[in-house]
Amino acid sequence: MVSATIGRYHIIEELGRGGMGVVYHGHDPLLNRPVAIKILSQQLVQNPEAKERFIREAQAAARLNHPNITAIFDINEHEGIYYLVFEFINGSSLDKILKGQQGRPMPLMEALQIFVPMAQALNYAHEHGIVHRDVKPGNVMVTSDDKMVKVGDFGIAWVEMSQTLTQPGQIVGSVFYFSPEQARGEKVDRRADIYSLGIVLYEMLTGRVPFLGDNLPAVIQAHLTQEAVNPSKHNRAIPEKVDQAILRCLKKDPAERFQNINDLIKAIEIADAPEDLYKTKISPSEAALHNILGNNYYKQGKLDLAILEWQKATVLDPYNALTHNNLGTALDGLGRLGEAVVEYGKAVDLNPNNFVAHYNLGSAFYRKEDLSQSIEEYRKVTVLNPKFAPAYYNLGNGLYKMGKVDAAIEEWQKALILNPQFAEVLYNLGNAYHKKGRKEEAVGYWEKALEQDPQFAIALYNIGSIKLEMGDLDGATKMWSKAIEVNGDFAEAHYNMGNVQYEKGNVDIAITEWEKATRAKHGFWQAHNNLGNAYYHKSNFDEALGQWQKTVQFRDDYWPAHWNLANTYYYHRGQIDEAVVEWQRVTQINQGHWQAYYNLGEAYLEQGKIELAILEWDKVVQINPKFWHVYHNLGTLFYQRGKIDQAIAYWTRAVALMLFPW
Repeated sequence: MVSATIGRYHIIEELGRGGMGVVYHGHDPLLNRPVAIKILSQQLVQNPEAKERFIREAQAAARLNHPNITAIFDINEHEGIYYLVFEFINGSSLDKILKGQQGRPMPLMEALQIFVPMAQALNYAHEHGIVHRDVKPGNVMVTSDDKMVKVGDFGIAWVEMSQTLTQPGQIVGSVFYFSPEQARGEKVDRRADIYSLGIVLYEMLTGRVPFLGDNLPAVIQAHLTQEAVNPSKHNRAIPEKVDQAILRCLKKDPAERFQNINDLIKAIEIADAPEDLYKTKISPSEAALHNILGNNYYKQGKLDLAILEWQKATVLDPYNALTHNNLGTALDGLGRLGEAVVEYGKAVDLNPNNFVAHYNLGSAFYRKEDLSQSIEEYRKVTVLNPKFAPAYYNLGNGLYKMGKVDAAIEEWQKALILNPQFAEVLYNLGNAYHKKGRKEEAVGYWEKALEQDPQFAIALYNIGSIKLEMGDLDGATKMWSKAIEVNGDFAEAHYNMGNVQYEKGNVDIAITEWEKATRAKHGFWQAHNNLGNAYYHKSNFDEALGQWQKTVQFRDDYWPAHWNLANTYYYHRGQIDEAVVEWQRVTQINQGHWQAYYNLGEAYLEQGKIELAILEWDKVVQINPKFWHVYHNLGTLFYQRGKIDQAIAYWTRAVALMLFPW
């Protein structure tokens, strides 16, 4: 009995039984898709040689990517039970379709529309070094919806055949289709599949197989000694060229058969067939050449040329997952992230068990800020390859970025178990514990990161920042100095060193550090702002204005820089218009900044704009009703305009606030 779950797969219902084991309809919850699961017989599992060969051949078959081949997704073991997971096909087997004919021939075109894709799939396998060895109607499926042909059991058919041939007195399906060399127990090659193809086409067009017998030995003897009757004897509608092609497939000597399937397909071409019926789906050998060229260009750093070659390869062989992954990598390297995601997506669709493609797709989604999709892909990687530490590392990064600190810590700890020397993980754990307010643990992890990588400048920087928080100024500057020794362009370290020196009164040294920070990091507005303050302190107003202008260029909503610009323009340069513009910007950003409204009023008064001055000072009254200066100014304005009563009221209020400011 098999439990309702095997590995990560849920078993839904039994689909069939054979000499190799039982096939179930299942569901993959990780990838949310239906699958077929073949549970291997215990007889097979107990044969070490057979089991090893099965695994080896299944792995080889899993590399096949063709629209007419049933894809192998997984091979694994669960509590001593070996199982194979492959594409679930919703449809009927060719064997069932032929039984439904009840011995009647299939119409020629209907037969060819199944046979040609079947033959093309086998040719593709041959091009990739895999011989099926059990070509029969039972291993061919036709989907219910789009009539897609799917050939299955690549690389594993030999096992089933070896089991069934040991059962005397039983006529087994495979025996009707296998080649004479298989009957003799000889080593077989692609020509054995061609023989079997001939029998399948014979049966499709005549309603019967060419070699029959009352028992298994009789069928075997027929394969070895009997010549097949012309299929046209049973069905006069079979064209001469098709008739002869089938007979050539059934030659006892492999050397007399078609030597490759492409020649067979050409031999059965019918003039009135659909235009695309005989069109070769892929050209793996030619595609392989472009793949090699792409690999060489990529190694040379010539990504544009690599992309061109891999694009050619995907046109010729669109079902090669590795090529799509490589193409995605090159596109990714050129910053063409959207195109890279498409190619990585094709790679995982074609081979869902390729953890590298899932990893690359996860990384691309992360850089696109699609954290949910990124996390989903990384989780798939951890299932497909549980010992791949970088997947847990990046999974933690995504969770941390989403604010899930504890979940991130859990994933980083998993990565650390797999790789205790993973410096980046140790560093990130330090960040996480710092965010949780556990400073000592944070420092401990950063120090461990430095043990693995003494050049880890940001870890030095962070330890320095913690020391500053703890009041250890000397310790902080020591760590920042080490960070700068490691990385002379560490902008934040230079910035902090400048802040320390400024607080100590060493203005010139502070200026030097902040200038290094701005050179190291474009757009470092905080450093530009501090430089403005320092130059103002030194009465170098031109330099101060220049630095504050850069500050608002990079951070226009930082009102203190606008405030400083306005005051410097007004009080040190007499540039009233420029000052007005900056004070107006301050009030736009910070509507409660009453000092800016007050200064605007003074500027408008100087420009002769009395009404505007009154409006600005009225705003000051609303925001800060205890500022006596504004009442004094308003009283003076109204007095000058002859409005004595209003002037007296404002002056009275000013005096009252002067005497009783509370």
